[in-house]
Parts: sequence; C-alpha cells; structure tokens
Amino acid sequence: MALKIDVDTHRGLGQGVPRLARMLAAEGVAASFFIAMGPDNSGRAILRAFKNPGFLSKMRRTRAVSMYGLRTMLSGTLLPARPIALAYPQVLRETLAMGFEIGVHGYDHVRWQDHLDELGESGVCDEIAEAFEICRAITGAQTRSFAAPGWRTSATALRALDAVGLDYRSDTRGSAPYRCSIDGEIFTTPEIPTTWPTLDEVMGAPDLSVADDLVRFYLERFRPDRLNVHTIHAETEGMGQLEVFTAIVHALKERGAKFVQLREVARRVVAVELPLCEVVRTTLPGRAGWISAQGPQRSAAPAASL
Repeated sequence: MALKIDVDTHRGLGQGVPRLARMLAAEGVAASFFIAMGPDNSGRAILRAFKNPGFLSKMRRTRAVSMYGLRTMLSGTLLPARPIALAYPQVLRETLAMGFEIGVHGYDHVRWQDHLDELGESGVCDEIAEAFEICRAITGAQTRSFAAPGWRTSATALRALDAVGLDYRSDTRGSAPYRCSIDGEIFTTPEIPTTWPTLDEVMGAPDLSVADDLVRFYLERFRPDRLNVHTIHAETEGMGQLEVFTAIVHALKERGAKFVQLREVARRVVAVELPLCEVVRTTLPGRAGWISAQGPQRSAAPAASL
C-alpha cells in the first residue's frame, strides 16, 4: 500500500501536511509527499467552471469553499498569490526529518493543469526546472521523483522529465507500474500510477455519505496481491477529512496492508522489464476534465516483480 500525498496549496502545506505527518508517524505508516513548489494560484482554477460544468458540480459536492478556505479560493485573482514551498521551508525539512519522502508536484499547479498543452517545450522545461531548484534549495538535496498536477502529462512533459534523470514518475492513473509511450515515442523513466479513486472523486455520493461507507469503499478496493497506490490531498484528508482518512488507515492496517513509500517501489522495479503502455487521455467519474491514464500495452515485456 503506497500513499501518495499531493500538496497543491499554501494552506495545504502549512496546515494539512503537519497534521498528516503527525498522524502517519504515530501510526507507523510510510508515505510520499508531492509538493507544488511555486505560487498558489488556486483562485484561477475557478475559470474551469466556464469550460467544464462538471467542475461546479464537484465544487458543490465536495464543499470546496469550506474545505480550501476563502483565502485559497481567491488566491491569484482578487488576492495575491502566496508562495507554497518557500512560505513553509521548515515544513518540508521537518517532514523529511520524520522519514517521509518528498517529491515535486510541479511549480505552478494551476498553470500546468489548465495550460499544459499551451506552454510549449520551453514553458514546460521552465516549470520543471523552477520546481526542482526550489526543492533542492530548501532540502539541500536533489529529489528524484515527480507527480504531474492534475494527472496531466504530454510527450513534451515526459521528454523533459526523462532529461532530469528521475527514479520514477507518478503522473497517471492506471493499474500497475509501466513504461510510457505516446505516438510511438518511448520514455525511459518508470511510471507508478495511482490505482484508486481519490476521496474528492467519491465523497458526497448518495451511498458514500458517512465515514463508515467510505472506509468500506476503500477496503473493497484493497488487493493484497498487487501494489495499491492511493493519492490523497493535504487540503482534503489533511484537514476536514482527517478523521475519515485516519479510519481508513486503521482499517487497512487491520486488513494487513504493508505501507511503503513510492521510492521503495521504484527501487524494486527494473525499467526495461516493465510493460510498455500507451499514455492516453480520458475522463473519470467525479473528476472534471481530462486526465492521463495507462492505456493499451504495446509490448509483451513482463512486468517486474513487486
């Protein structure tokens, strides 16, 4: 069981990450934190409502204003964008000191998620370089992992990340680790996809209205014979849904789940033995807009043993 914790906002890093880290440390549970390193422009995400009506539905269903806070919802529009990583360097260092993995979740989360295809090669490379430099300046080390904002990637992004020389990426949704291919181009960095639905995709559904229902929902998805990767958000499970998430962790421990960091998984895989799969764009229930996902396998290469 690998927990991937995405940190998208100023508030998520300042408040959500310390709460999650304390709880997970107390439970003896490993996790990997992926932090957006640049400005918090969350307010600009509201523009998605004009492009995708499903975004407004998600906002209502998840009670986004109360979850993220009004300051975050206006960040980068009516109120100035606040830095994320540079506002809380001590949180990154303390989280590292507790033994957790720190990875990069992009620079400007909203810009990447909403404008990836418009950035061009230089824009994508700048986003990646800025993010890794901030992380290195704060932690004193070069991180070896990346998770794409909004599970959105492209051939340009995968090519640029290959040039960084990472141990792995976690950019897509899928079922098992693989090598990425887009339009015949093969990329070298192993991909470890998220395999479970996120809480903000399922919360508010008629049959998932109370904590016990959500715990049952996730326990039913646990597969003891394979790698389970669950992405959570510091702004959701680290704040208003911390009690629910803690109950999920307890239930998984009782089920016998062994928690590992994603970098541990990356050490076990042999990239050339991973299946080669096409990266496709698709949609998911409960999530507005497209995401990148593990598509059809393009070779008969055997998967590495986990």
